[in-house]
Parts: sequence; structure tokens; C-alpha cells
Amino acid sequence: MWRDILTSPDITIVPFHWGHPYTANLREFDLAYFTDLPNYRDVLKAYQAAGTAYTAMVGGKVACCFGYQILWPGVAEAWMLTSDQINTRAVSLTRSAGRYFDHIATKEGLKRLQITVNVRHRLAVRWAIALQFTQEGRLRRYGPDGSDHIMFARYY
Repeated sequence: MWRDILTSPDITIVPFHWGHPYTANLREFDLAYFTDLPNYRDVLKAYQAAGTAYTAMVGGKVACCFGYQILWPGVAEAWMLTSDQINTRAVSLTRSAGRYFDHIATKEGLKRLQITVNVRHRLAVRWAIALQFTQEGRLRRYGPDGSDHIMFARYY
């Protein structure tokens, strides 16, 4: 699968382990989940157990952890945690993310793939738009810290 998705030979994809984010230099918005959600370790363990999560490594360091959860037939929600390593291969990883989303949409028979993004996380908002997600609306006081988020979706 990954040969068709990745274009950069120095990026490696491995199965996600809940401990991977603890070894990464996570960005500010991603790091906040660890303080805002007391049970976040359990969330990460559930992502690992689902078997639909992966870690992208660049030069042996965690660039990002990502995956998806099926909400019900035809609908899934994707998630991602990013480290400062993602900056070293931002374009390649963004293009690979688009191919990955298309792959899981086909594999899972999705009609909708959604993500939520903190409105203050401008880089993530631009990333969602670059990946052709459609902005659907503002989720007021949605985040674990009470922050507003934007619901984005891709339709298949």
C-alpha cells in the first residue's frame, strides 16, 4: 500500500504505537491534548488497538502519527498528531496524505471522511483546505479546552 502513497524514499511508515507521540517533539496544538484530556493515553491505546493508525518517520524520528476511525458504514473521521519533523517533508507528506485519504475511502467504501481543526491552528486549517476538504461549519466550544473547531469533510 505505502509504495503507491509515498513519494519520498526517506519517509518510513510503521504501525502506530501509543508511545510514539511521547517520543516526538509535538507541535503546540497537538501537545495540548496531553494536558487537556486526562485520559489521552487511553485514547492513543484505542487508536493502536483499532489497527487503522500509523506513524510516519523521517530520519528515524516521528514526523506525525495519523489514522482514522469508522463512525458507521460509509463515514470515518481522520486524526493526526504532528511533530516539528513534519516541516522537513511538508510537501511530500501533504501529497501523501491526499493519496492516503483516497486509499482509505476506496478500501472502506467511504462516502464521507471528516476532520475537526481548532480555529486558532491556522496552519492546520490551510492544510485541510489544500487537501480539498470542504469547510462545513464552526463547532462552538467543541475542543477539550473549550475552543472552537471547524468541521471539514471530503466526499466520495
